[in-house]
This record gives sequence, C-alpha cells and structure tokens, in this order.
Amino acid sequence: MKARELLTRPLVTVGPRDFARHAEGLMDDFGLTMLPVVDEGVFLGVVTKAGCRRGAEELPKVQRVMTQPVLTVGPEFDVATLLDAMTRYEVISVPVLDDRQVIGVVTRLDVLRAISHDDPHLRVSHAAEHG
Repeated sequence: MKARELLTRPLVTVGPRDFARHAEGLMDDFGLTMLPVVDEGVFLGVVTKAGCRRGAEELPKVQRVMTQPVLTVGPEFDVATLLDAMTRYEVISVPVLDDRQVIGVVTRLDVLRAISHDDPHLRVSHAAEHG
C-alpha cells in the first residue's frame, strides 16, 4: 500500500502570514493536530496545536511558530515503512508531497486503520471488542 492511498481529505493548509490562532481554529474545526504551511503552492513546514499555543499571549503569525524541517514522504512511499518512520521519529501525521506541493496528509490512525482492515485477525478482534 502506498501513501497516496491513505491521504486525509479535505486537505487543509495555512499560509505563513496567517495568525496562529486562525490555524488552531482550523485544527479544532477539522479535528486535526497539524496543518501544512504553504506559500504560493510550495510547502514550507507544519504548524501544530502545541506550536500555536506557545505564543498565545502575543498573537503570532504561523511563520513564527511553525516547524521545519519535518518528516515528509512522496505519494509512492510504502505505508509499512512510513509507520516505522512515524514511530521512530514520534510523529502522528506526515505531509505527502508531490515535488514541493502538498497533496495530502497521512496520520498514524490512517495507517493503523489500513493495516487493520487488511489483517483479518485484527478485524475479528476489533469486532469482538465493539460488539
């Protein structure tokens, strides 16, 4: 399975000059913990809820609280390898880039859902636990 098969939709991004409070609001609205930061279609980094809260008292722009560099993958990246990298680097979501443009995000939950869906033992266990 490839990263492109698990992309979270809709893709929600922010710009570097947006206010961090706006980014945090978008994350709340869409149930996300990270947003890609994009300027004129080019990926710059990510902003997290924790990052937005670091400068909450002064209304910072995203560019002041974003993180770069970050772990990214291409659309053809193998999902099993991606899960290993996410675990090793302790990240829960990874932007998927095609060239320097963000085409989506894959979360650890997306990967685990895909793996459990493909594994009949996990499906049976899940069904037994949830009635």
